[in-house]
Amino acid sequence: MAPEMALSTAVRKTLYVEVPVEKAFQVFTERMGAWWPATHHIGTTPFQDVIIEPHAGGRWFERDAKGGECDWGSVLAWEPPKKVVLAWHLQPDFKYSSDKTRASEVALEFIAEGPEKTRVEFEHRNIDRHGEGWQKLRTSVDPGWTQVLAGYVAAAK
Repeated sequence: MAPEMALSTAVRKTLYVEVPVEKAFQVFTERMGAWWPATHHIGTTPFQDVIIEPHAGGRWFERDAKGGECDWGSVLAWEPPKKVVLAWHLQPDFKYSSDKTRASEVALEFIAEGPEKTRVEFEHRNIDRHGEGWQKLRTSVDPGWTQVLAGYVAAAK
């Protein structure tokens, strides 16, 4: 009998959007609040926008209608229109932790497949950095990212 396969510490997805690479990057990084599912928020009230500050070291956060903010993470790499890497500070209970050693990474590469087609390589990696409960988080975010990224693909058209 074969041993059980270990749960991967990463979630990977390949997406295709029928837009130039610059627009694919822009829709992901500048219009996240327009396509991110409204049910996926950590604040006490639904968000009005989701913001990625456009520079390494910037914040990744949600803002509600009254201006209240809840951090999700930070920008680790900002290379428009080719790459963005975000630190994911939401723990297995989906509460924010400022502890950088307990943050996973959400990395996207945008690859031009032609003038009007972009391949997006998505990876949520190092999920085990969250410590106890990381397996539950990994199991939760895999189908979660499928739903979230479908909204991105629809918005990029």
